[in-house]
Amino acid sequence: MYRVPIIPFGTGTSLEGHIAALNGGVSLDMKKFDSIEIGSSEDSEFGFPDSHAKVGAGVTRLRLNEELRQTGMHFVVDPGADASIGGMTACGASGTTATKYGTMRENILGLECVLPNGMLAKCGSKALKSSAGYDLTSLMCGSEGTLGVITNVTVKLQPIPSHVVSAVCVFEELHEAAEAVMSLKLCGIDGVARCELLDQTSIQAFNQYIKNNNKYNVDTMEEKPTLFLEFHGASESIVAGQVSLAESLLRENHGGRHFQSTSDEQKGKALWMARHDLYYASLALRPGSQGALITDVCVPLSKLADIITATVKDVQEIGVVGPCFGHAGDGNFHCILPRLPNDSDEYIAKQNKVNENLIQRALDVGGTCTGEHGVGYGKLKYMKMQYGSTGSLHIMQTIKNSLDPDQLFNPGKIIPSSSQL
Repeated sequence: MYRVPIIPFGTGTSLEGHIAALNGGVSLDMKKFDSIEIGSSEDSEFGFPDSHAKVGAGVTRLRLNEELRQTGMHFVVDPGADASIGGMTACGASGTTATKYGTMRENILGLECVLPNGMLAKCGSKALKSSAGYDLTSLMCGSEGTLGVITNVTVKLQPIPSHVVSAVCVFEELHEAAEAVMSLKLCGIDGVARCELLDQTSIQAFNQYIKNNNKYNVDTMEEKPTLFLEFHGASESIVAGQVSLAESLLRENHGGRHFQSTSDEQKGKALWMARHDLYYASLALRPGSQGALITDVCVPLSKLADIITATVKDVQEIGVVGPCFGHAGDGNFHCILPRLPNDSDEYIAKQNKVNENLIQRALDVGGTCTGEHGVGYGKLKYMKMQYGSTGSLHIMQTIKNSLDPDQLFNPGKIIPSSSQL
């Protein structure tokens, strides 16, 4: 037996070093696992297709939705990047639409994977619910290739909304903008499908970037904390009512102003395309940047306003450059801290300090060190901080050692070593 480590490779986003071969080994490119099986209405007695698709692990999100275009259905999880379905499952990904539709965990019904001993495991089913034994699908979702190599995933599909409205609202203070998000949730405005919060630096980066890129058909914005919103509904009147209610709430209760909305599909797509390109806009804040430290925490919604405000203050006072923004509808936010090739050790230490402070604050209020990017090896040291001596890490280690006693599947990820505990 050669006992060579195996590291699955999707599209290579790997924000926490998930695909790094820490002990050498084989990088297993999953792109040829590219099948898509969509249920047909002909298979149903009543002419309705099942709302799921069986998708090869190497299929990307955009390709899947292109294949679904004529069905009236789509796959809703949108991390921004054109990630592979297998990679999104392995990392427990989410994104801008999690506010309404949930994360990857809520949008998969089952999967197939190859275990370290060579056995094929079929997890879950095509049914919308099951209580048949352990929830192996959820176990594999977020396992980052450490327990098995995911070969295909059965994903849930949602009807393409018949009416969509995009909106923006400006605030004087970041704290007010974040509190407004909590109000939207508490008031049951369930038409909100996306709810993104951008701080002032994010809008500055946004404006600078769109001025220099003619692919965006959007105007520059007032450089204040801003909410980007998207509303989905079955009819124009339903969505209009939700938009009106949201506007009143944001204006009257939280000082929101310059609320603007549009149902124009192209304008809405342009706005969200620009939002998804905020990473590149952030790099442009420090010309010559070739990468960035990207933070990722998730906190209870009631704590979001305090934590994100303290983080922006940290960025300013510690003396680094970068915006803070997030999927505010579920308490998940990030900082993008651009790095130059010649940055000093002192500057890098300052960036790391911002990240460490942010994670500590998130854990102190009952949040998590990663909301959607995963652990990889980049956040190994924070696993003990999050779980302590509660037995949770012992359960994870026991599962890993049972399925992979030789530590061959993506070793060095998720589970801290004995010396780190």
